Amino acid sequence: MKTFLNKVDENRLDVLSVDMEIDIRKEYKNITRHSGRMVPVIDWRIALYINGNKLGEDEVFVEDEFLKSLIIPGKYPMFTCTCGIFGCGGYYVEVSHEDDRLFWLTEQSPFKEQLVKTSNKFAFSWDQIIIFLEELIHKFDDLKSIMITYGLKFQYDVERYREIIKEIKERAN
Repeated sequence: MKTFLNKVDENRLDVLSVDMEIDIRKEYKNITRHSGRMVPVIDWRIALYINGNKLGEDEVFVEDEFLKSLIIPGKYPMFTCTCGIFGCGGYYVEVSHEDDRLFWLTEQSPFKEQLVKTSNKFAFSWDQIIIFLEELIHKFDDLKSIMITYGLKFQYDVERYREIIKEIKERAN
Protein backbone atom coordinates (compact mmCIF):
# COMPACT_ATOMS: atom_id res chain seq x y z
CA MET A 1 0.00 0.00 0.00
CA LYS A 2 1.41 3.36 -0.99
CA THR A 3 1.15 6.53 1.04
CA PHE A 4 0.68 9.49 -1.24
CA LEU A 5 2.38 12.54 0.15
CA ASN A 6 3.46 15.67 -1.60
CA LYS A 7 6.55 17.33 -0.26
CA VAL A 8 5.54 20.86 0.60
CA ASP A 9 8.30 21.88 2.98
CA GLU A 10 11.85 21.80 1.55
CA ASN A 11 13.20 20.68 4.94
CA ARG A 12 10.86 17.67 5.04
CA LEU A 13 12.39 14.32 4.14
CA ASP A 14 11.26 12.39 1.11
CA VAL A 15 10.00 8.81 1.10
CA LEU A 16 11.31 6.27 -1.42
CA SER A 17 9.26 3.11 -1.93
CA VAL A 18 9.16 0.19 -4.34
CA ASP A 19 6.69 -2.12 -5.96
CA MET A 20 7.37 -5.07 -8.26
CA GLU A 21 5.08 -6.14 -11.05
CA ILE A 22 5.46 -9.83 -11.97
CA ASP A 23 3.85 -11.53 -14.96
CA ILE A 24 4.13 -15.30 -15.42
CA ARG A 25 3.31 -16.84 -18.78
CA LYS A 26 4.25 -19.80 -20.93
CA GLU A 27 5.51 -19.68 -24.49
CA TYR A 28 6.86 -22.11 -27.03
CA LYS A 29 10.62 -22.46 -27.29
CA ASN A 30 12.76 -24.37 -29.79
CA ILE A 31 9.94 -24.82 -32.24
CA THR A 32 10.96 -27.12 -35.06
CA ARG A 33 9.03 -29.17 -37.56
CA HIS A 34 8.95 -32.03 -35.10
CA SER A 35 8.82 -30.60 -31.63
CA GLY A 36 8.30 -27.57 -29.51
CA ARG A 37 7.85 -27.20 -25.81
CA MET A 38 6.15 -24.73 -23.53
CA VAL A 39 8.49 -23.00 -21.12
CA PRO A 40 7.73 -20.55 -18.33
CA VAL A 41 8.64 -16.91 -18.87
CA ILE A 42 8.64 -14.46 -16.00
CA ASP A 43 8.53 -10.78 -16.86
CA TRP A 44 9.03 -8.39 -13.98
CA ARG A 45 9.51 -4.71 -13.47
CA ILE A 46 10.43 -2.54 -10.51
CA ALA A 47 8.30 0.54 -9.97
CA LEU A 48 9.72 3.28 -7.75
CA TYR A 49 7.80 5.97 -5.93
CA ILE A 50 8.96 9.15 -4.24
CA ASN A 51 6.40 10.56 -1.84
CA GLY A 52 3.81 8.28 -3.43
CA ASN A 53 4.41 9.62 -6.94
CA LYS A 54 5.44 6.98 -9.47
CA LEU A 55 8.70 7.50 -11.28
CA GLY A 56 8.65 7.30 -15.07
CA GLU A 57 8.40 3.87 -16.66
CA ASP A 58 10.55 4.90 -19.63
CA GLU A 59 13.63 4.61 -17.45
CA VAL A 60 14.73 1.46 -15.65
CA PHE A 61 16.11 1.61 -12.10
CA VAL A 62 19.67 0.23 -11.98
CA GLU A 63 19.95 -1.43 -8.59
CA ASP A 64 23.73 -1.90 -8.72
CA GLU A 65 24.29 1.83 -9.26
CA PHE A 66 21.90 2.63 -6.42
CA LEU A 67 23.80 0.28 -4.10
CA LYS A 68 27.15 1.83 -5.06
CA SER A 69 25.70 5.28 -4.33
CA LEU A 70 24.88 4.21 -0.77
CA ILE A 71 28.54 3.45 -0.07
CA ILE A 72 30.31 6.24 -1.98
CA PRO A 73 28.71 9.56 -2.94
CA GLY A 74 29.01 10.66 -6.56
CA LYS A 75 27.26 10.84 -9.91
CA TYR A 76 25.60 7.57 -10.91
CA PRO A 77 23.74 6.37 -14.03
CA MET A 78 20.91 5.19 -11.77
CA PHE A 79 18.22 5.13 -14.45
CA THR A 80 18.66 3.74 -17.94
CA CYS A 81 16.47 3.38 -21.02
CA THR A 82 14.17 0.35 -21.23
CA CYS A 83 16.39 -0.91 -24.08
CA GLY A 84 19.28 -1.19 -21.59
CA ILE A 85 21.48 1.46 -23.22
CA PHE A 86 22.12 4.35 -20.85
CA GLY A 87 22.81 6.92 -23.58
CA CYS A 88 19.50 6.16 -25.26
CA GLY A 89 17.35 7.59 -22.51
CA GLY A 90 18.81 7.24 -19.04
CA TYR A 91 19.87 9.95 -16.65
CA TYR A 92 22.33 10.50 -13.85
CA VAL A 93 21.61 11.06 -10.19
CA GLU A 94 24.10 13.07 -8.15
CA VAL A 95 24.22 11.47 -4.70
CA SER A 96 25.64 13.13 -1.59
CA HIS A 97 25.77 11.91 1.99
CA GLU A 98 25.42 13.53 5.39
CA ASP A 99 25.47 11.81 8.75
CA ASP A 100 21.70 11.54 8.97
CA ARG A 101 20.58 11.71 5.31
CA LEU A 102 21.24 10.98 1.69
CA PHE A 103 20.53 13.48 -1.11
CA TRP A 104 19.60 12.96 -4.76
CA LEU A 105 19.87 15.60 -7.44
CA THR A 106 18.38 14.24 -10.67
CA GLU A 107 19.16 15.58 -14.15
CA GLN A 108 15.47 15.65 -15.03
CA SER A 109 12.10 15.17 -13.41
CA PRO A 110 11.92 11.48 -12.58
CA PHE A 111 8.13 11.33 -12.37
CA LYS A 112 5.76 9.56 -14.73
CA GLU A 113 3.25 12.38 -14.38
CA GLN A 114 4.92 15.55 -15.58
CA LEU A 115 2.33 17.55 -13.63
CA VAL A 116 3.97 16.59 -10.31
CA LYS A 117 5.24 19.86 -8.87
CA THR A 118 8.65 19.23 -7.35
CA SER A 119 12.28 20.13 -7.66
CA ASN A 120 14.84 17.58 -8.78
CA LYS A 121 16.31 17.52 -5.27
CA PHE A 122 15.37 14.80 -2.83
CA ALA A 123 16.48 14.10 0.74
CA PHE A 124 16.07 10.68 2.36
CA SER A 125 16.91 9.70 5.91
CA TRP A 126 19.26 6.75 6.24
CA ASP A 127 16.54 4.98 8.21
CA GLN A 128 14.16 5.45 5.29
CA ILE A 129 16.80 4.13 2.85
CA ILE A 130 17.18 1.03 5.05
CA ILE A 131 13.39 0.52 5.01
CA PHE A 132 13.45 0.89 1.21
CA LEU A 133 16.29 -1.63 0.87
CA GLU A 134 14.52 -4.12 3.13
CA GLU A 135 11.37 -3.71 1.01
CA LEU A 136 13.42 -4.21 -2.18
CA ILE A 137 15.06 -7.33 -0.73
CA HIS A 138 11.64 -8.71 0.18
CA LYS A 139 10.44 -8.15 -3.42
CA PHE A 140 13.55 -9.89 -4.78
CA ASP A 141 13.10 -12.79 -2.34
CA ASP A 142 9.54 -13.23 -3.66
CA LEU A 143 10.78 -13.09 -7.26
CA LYS A 144 13.55 -15.58 -6.48
CA SER A 145 11.04 -17.99 -4.96
CA ILE A 146 8.81 -17.76 -8.04
CA MET A 147 11.73 -18.24 -10.41
CA ILE A 148 13.04 -21.27 -8.53
CA THR A 149 9.53 -22.77 -8.54
CA TYR A 150 9.57 -22.55 -12.35
CA GLY A 151 13.15 -23.81 -12.65
CA LEU A 152 14.55 -20.45 -13.75
CA LYS A 153 17.85 -18.87 -12.73
CA PHE A 154 17.77 -15.88 -10.37
CA GLN A 155 20.55 -13.39 -11.11
CA TYR A 156 20.56 -10.92 -8.24
CA ASP A 157 22.88 -11.06 -5.24
CA VAL A 158 20.37 -10.30 -2.51
CA GLU A 159 22.92 -11.21 0.18
CA ARG A 160 25.04 -8.28 -1.05
CA TYR A 161 22.02 -6.01 -0.47
CA ARG A 162 21.80 -7.33 3.08
CA GLU A 163 25.52 -6.61 3.60
CA ILE A 164 25.00 -3.02 2.47
CA ILE A 165 22.15 -2.60 4.97
CA LYS A 166 24.47 -3.93 7.67
CA GLU A 167 27.20 -1.49 6.61
CA ILE A 168 24.79 1.47 6.63
CA LYS A 169 23.54 0.52 10.11
CA GLU A 170 27.12 0.21 11.39
CA ARG A 171 27.99 3.65 9.99
CA ALA A 172 24.95 5.13 11.75
CA ASN A 173 26.12 3.80 15.13
